[in-house]
Amino acid sequence: MYQKLKKVIKSIMPSGFIQKNEALFRSIIALYYKGNKQECNLCGFKLSQFVETENFGSICPKCGSISRNRRLWTLLQGHLNNKKVLHFSPSKKLKETIEKADTKEYITTDYLGEFQAMKRLNIEAIDEPDNYYDLVICYHVLEHVTQDLKAMQELYRILKPNGICYIQTPFKEGETYEDISITIIGMIMKDSAQEDHLRIYSVSGLSSRLEQAGFKTKIHNYQEAAKNKFGFLTSESVFVASK
Repeated sequence: MYQKLKKVIKSIMPSGFIQKNEALFRSIIALYYKGNKQECNLCGFKLSQFVETENFGSICPKCGSISRNRRLWTLLQGHLNNKKVLHFSPSKKLKETIEKADTKEYITTDYLGEFQAMKRLNIEAIDEPDNYYDLVICYHVLEHVTQDLKAMQELYRILKPNGICYIQTPFKEGETYEDISITIIGMIMKDSAQEDHLRIYSVSGLSSRLEQAGFKTKIHNYQEAAKNKFGFLTSESVFVASK
């Protein structure tokens, strides 16, 4: 239903008009999903079910949040007060929610211009001072970066002592697979990789590389029931890398 309605709207209305009135369209579509079985913890909408997708888990029809960002918000709550925060490639609803938190400074950045952000920082050479940020969010970024170790070293550099970086990428079993020429990743990981992914980390492989950059790592592994209350992924790993 959700995808059909989106397709109809896109076929009859200009993209600029849709973007300008996105909240209205989402509110209308969300009426079809209204209920009490599940709830979006980013917008508070209670629904009969989330919209299931192949690559992003469950989408909230009201605000467009995806599973991994709803999980991330549960980790961030209570840890943003009076913090200087840098957020790479911020999704819209999560960004709006963090903006309402009591941060000391909240900077958003997106190098390729795919997300609305304040800056355009190159993660391999971050134009920010040493030891500046208390908290950095780097979600689904490192798998796109050519010099990922350099990027990790830069993340470490800009963090204050005891600062924290929340990191997530797609993961695979076994060893990290890396192919800078981007030739076969899409074929071997159809369900979670994109054409512009340069590597697919294993959990242990990412941990080792982060530690090589200087980080101490803690891995949160989550297992959830299908159709859980907040539409979290049934299996998910999140890195908390500290300086």
